[in-house]
Amino acid sequence: MKQGCVYFVGAGPGDLELITVKGLRLIQKADVIIFDRLVNPFLLTETNKNAKLIYCGKQPCKHTLRQEDIQKELLIHAKRGLNVVRLKGGDPSIFGRVGEEAEQCARHHIKYEIIPGITSGSAASIYSGVPLTHRSLSGSYATVTGHTCTKEGKPTVNWESLANAVDTIVFYMGIRHLRTITEELIRHGMDKETPMLIVQWGTYSKQRSVEGTLVTIANQAELIGIENPAVIIVGNVIKMRSKLKWFEDKPLAGLGILNPTNELNNDVDYLKQNGADIYQYPFLNRVNNNKRDQIVLTRLVEDQHINTILLNSVQDCVEFFEYIDLSGIQRSQLFDYRWICKGLETSISLAAHGYTADRIIDETETEQSFVKAFIPGVDHVVEHEA
Repeated sequence: MKQGCVYFVGAGPGDLELITVKGLRLIQKADVIIFDRLVNPFLLTETNKNAKLIYCGKQPCKHTLRQEDIQKELLIHAKRGLNVVRLKGGDPSIFGRVGEEAEQCARHHIKYEIIPGITSGSAASIYSGVPLTHRSLSGSYATVTGHTCTKEGKPTVNWESLANAVDTIVFYMGIRHLRTITEELIRHGMDKETPMLIVQWGTYSKQRSVEGTLVTIANQAELIGIENPAVIIVGNVIKMRSKLKWFEDKPLAGLGILNPTNELNNDVDYLKQNGADIYQYPFLNRVNNNKRDQIVLTRLVEDQHINTILLNSVQDCVEFFEYIDLSGIQRSQLFDYRWICKGLETSISLAAHGYTADRIIDETETEQSFVKAFIPGVDHVVEHEA
């Protein structure tokens, strides 16, 4: 039997356009895709509809699949002659355990390739307005895991060397140990007023940042409820943020819109330029009513990538809730969403399902008015490029 190949693909940090050309091509051709929580689930709409999708998301103290089970899945499918994509958030070689998984393939004589991706450390920092290096402020940086711990439960880090060796430090997966990180850096000689920045869900529209110092950041992060996934950046280069901050101030920042038809084809770029994440896909088309689309929708909801739903017709509304029930999503998860309906009849249909439209767009309004429904009272929008 012909043996398959395992492709370890970096999906990038979240922004759908930050995946590599090669990575996207392999996703489109794969027979099996094993993906983690930090992968933007909308990338899966690029897969072959017959591809087998396996979710192996990991959260603190909650793993869908154990690491050894993930490695077994890679071997099983490749030995059956299938091409497998192990899809990892960011870059698979930076705290992505690709070394262990590729080593397992090599041990069993399974062919494999490793396709790097844009790592969250550099992407989240620059999306927040902070370059990791700068001629005047940072001539070196280090990336450190805040996840691997000693028997005492503290991060496994050479604190003395780290505090004095580089200009900028980027911690991955360190939120749970934030106080330990700040205390150890101060204890080993770093100035307590050193700037510090935390970026949560970097490069997504819902990205948010908290800026402080070694002595203030832990309280600030706790106050606003910062959680993983997030990167922690330490160093004077953070001072550049006041000049270079460009992403989080867009008028639609924080908006994740599900448009279950292709109604917004001409205005997707307009909304993206103004900071929204657009998930435009005909989930509700009965022809596409398959397991892949159910997985995509479930992950978009479960990981809170959506907070606004656009319904263009009564049929949209009816089929949307049929699809929700089919996917096993609890309707209670949708109560905090913002609903925008096109036409009074659509809003009435929505009300029959127990939800109230936040905005009703008249069916005779122009496309531009339709788009500006997402930007009430905001005039400083980016216009379409000529």
